[in-house]
Amino acid sequence: MKYIKYHYLLLILLLTIFLAISFLTYQQIFAKNYMSDTQPHIVFLYQYFSIKEYYIPHPLWHYLVYITSLIFSISIEYSAVISSSALVTLWTYLVYSIAGKTLKIPQYLLVLITFSIIIMGPLNLPWYNIIIYMGQGSPNIWHNVTLWTVKPFALLTMFYILLAITEKKNTYYIFTTIFLTLSLFAKPSFVIMFLPALFIFAFIKKIKDTQFKIFFLILSFISIAVLAYQFTHTFHNGDSKVIFDFLGVWSEKSQNIAYSILLALAFPLLFLLLESKIIHENAILLSWLQVGMGLILYSSFAQTGKYYAHANFSWSYMIAMSLLYLFSIIKFFALYHVMNKLKRYLLLVLLSIQISIGIYYFLKMLQGQSPLWIAIFI
Repeated sequence: MKYIKYHYLLLILLLTIFLAISFLTYQQIFAKNYMSDTQPHIVFLYQYFSIKEYYIPHPLWHYLVYITSLIFSISIEYSAVISSSALVTLWTYLVYSIAGKTLKIPQYLLVLITFSIIIMGPLNLPWYNIIIYMGQGSPNIWHNVTLWTVKPFALLTMFYILLAITEKKNTYYIFTTIFLTLSLFAKPSFVIMFLPALFIFAFIKKIKDTQFKIFFLILSFISIAVLAYQFTHTFHNGDSKVIFDFLGVWSEKSQNIAYSILLALAFPLLFLLLESKIIHENAILLSWLQVGMGLILYSSFAQTGKYYAHANFSWSYMIAMSLLYLFSIIKFFALYHVMNKLKRYLLLVLLSIQISIGIYYFLKMLQGQSPLWIAIFI
């Protein structure tokens, strides 16, 4: 009976997430005061399926919504609500499943840790800056549907590449290739920081086996070919182009970029400082390398024109941050009972603060506040 009861807790969590995201997405589509990119992407979808020449570089969300609307004979708008909610629910289930493979703990604790991972926000010190998201970003973002689309594929890519490297099975390499290819059509922000990070990871870990080298070459060829096609078709008309712009976009969003990075990465950074040996864990090392690549992309590049303020090169950093928090929190609870008590409680307090900020942030979004400007007042 306990086993059944605890699985009910997981079902309750998944149902709660699905309903909460359904409400949020519905409001983002139909209510004027809910800021997100859902409405623009629905416009893109209508144009994509009605105008032959119209191009979307990463149309996976749009196809998912369109096909769902055909299957259930519902409007595109209602299909967007269902599809987007399903993606976040899938992400939640994947987090639960991967945490469960490492943590041999009761189900109710696993559900609680899963909730903590998916709701976590950045650290905020309101006497310095009352704004939670702007400048810092967040491991969990609730206003970008293409980010919701890519996150499950990013996590599965990481999971299978780490398995492939450890167990050297072609099946895992094939799964990695499939999920990474799908991520290209969900949001290319993941692959442009994942591949360089994986290359550096292989160099650090001295991975020299032929199997990995062949896989990496195939993966690079597929990714570069798709990215080149997306790039040339996105920037062919000259309305916008990619430029080198060191800290240009970011400096418009943060009054102190170094401080914003510390706030955004507070928990995993403190965990690494207190338990430096965790960097030898494959998942942690690869996650930090991806964060490094994400920081380079966000700091160095921008799109000109009307998309400049969108900070589109920040998404790689946000995805990397999300994965870093996931694997760091799992590792923290795996080491929890063997850690020094002072270190353990310092991390637990910080974790609790960031979870509280994440819950506060999400609730304010449900109330219709702009995700960019939600503030904590003292």
